[in-house]
Amino acid sequence: AAMLLAFVLRPAQRRLAPEIGPRLSALALVTLTALLFVGPVGLFLRVALDDVGDLPTSVSDLPTYRSVERVVENVVDVQIGARFDQLLGSFTSAVAERSSGLASAGIHFTLGILLLLFLFYYLLKDGGTLVRWAKDVTPLPQDVQDHLYAEAEEATWAVLKGHVLVASIQGFVSGLGLIALGIPNAEFWTVVMMFLAMIPIVGVAPVLGGATIYLVADGRLLGAALLVVYGMTVVAVTDDYLRALVIDKESSLHSGVILLGVFGAAYFLGAIGIFVGPIILALFKETIEVFSEYYDLE
Repeated sequence: AAMLLAFVLRPAQRRLAPEIGPRLSALALVTLTALLFVGPVGLFLRVALDDVGDLPTSVSDLPTYRSVERVVENVVDVQIGARFDQLLGSFTSAVAERSSGLASAGIHFTLGILLLLFLFYYLLKDGGTLVRWAKDVTPLPQDVQDHLYAEAEEATWAVLKGHVLVASIQGFVSGLGLIALGIPNAEFWTVVMMFLAMIPIVGVAPVLGGATIYLVADGRLLGAALLVVYGMTVVAVTDDYLRALVIDKESSLHSGVILLGVFGAAYFLGAIGIFVGPIILALFKETIEVFSEYYDLE
């Protein structure tokens, strides 16, 4: 993640470093990135915690509990209140027992974020030195290395633009349709669609399809029809137009390769694999082509 962030913001670092110095420019970019990330996450956690605070703390607090309890007691002649309270107590005890594990996970996450920020800072400040060192110790001719690095940079930008940027915009445009039609939790589903759009074949269709079914079940047939038309026109055109605009066809990856990169890397590397998987395969492809061309392997 630190390498991806440093790669994306390296052009900004090159422009700022001559003006304010490499240390201050790197620190400013890291701070700005942290604020852009921490702000939305903090807002999301605050809303989530507020919602959790409104949840019932006992089964008897549920709005439909009393009516259900009366029906069951009249039909089965069983006192279910004590049973449910016992189950709720068991669940609370289980959560308390796992609190140490949650605390450990929190510490692990905090250390990971700190490591990310430190690496991000030093990759911005000393990234050029790292690349020069890698070229010096790599036993390949200089022209091969220059060609390889140039192709790797082009392939990485192509994946980031065509895979991440386009997916984010497509998910955002799809979310506008959900918000306009009053779909519950539209903001949450918009974020979900931004990630789903990175997966070929899947895309935003599951969420839009589910929203269409919801509208039909709610009796809003016109809204369902409008959402279908919106998805087949605005969302589809946005995807096709942006991909053709931001990436070169020669540097684009086949959908099957992206699919393999997303699922394969997510399996081995976790969530970050969604982003780096296609890049790894793109770099592998460019490496083969550079070596094949230079050494006339074909």
